[in-house]
Amino acid sequence: MRERESEAGFTLIEMMVSLVVIAILAAIALPSFTSESRKTKAFSEVQPLFNDLRVRLEQFLQENGAYPATIGEGTMHPTSAPSTTKVAIDPLPPAWVNLRVRISGDNQVYCRYTWATGLANDAANVGAEALVFGFAVPTTDWYYLLAKCDMDGDGATFSFYFTDSVNLSIQRRNEGR
Repeated sequence: MRERESEAGFTLIEMMVSLVVIAILAAIALPSFTSESRKTKAFSEVQPLFNDLRVRLEQFLQENGAYPATIGEGTMHPTSAPSTTKVAIDPLPPAWVNLRVRISGDNQVYCRYTWATGLANDAANVGAEALVFGFAVPTTDWYYLLAKCDMDGDGATFSFYFTDSVNLSIQRRNEGR
């Protein structure tokens, strides 16, 4: 009689346990990955657009002796609310055309944008979101840029990005939402 040779391989139970462990790890990692992906998507759009707007506002100041009229937080562009999918940013509103803003890439965005401008020591055009970011009116003419993004698509919680003429870093709030 032949002795039974030991067989190499995994049993069905071992395979099922392995799959359950992998599924649990994936369930833990997926929300973090999704949130990081949304953060990256929004910031990679906001940063170059803010840089272009900053340059255009400073050029306008040099050519005209003052920043352009404020748009304000109540008028964001594009007017339709972008979310988890991009929307067309064209046609640009007249204020953006006058500023000679150039949108790179496919002319589509995830976020809505605006700017506010004002005179030295004059807080008349400062909106509520700027105050949340701690914006203090400078002693020189000023501007700030604001982006509002709904990266999780819930229509209730938004990511905000903010920069101004004094503090050139981009501040973030609720990033990835």
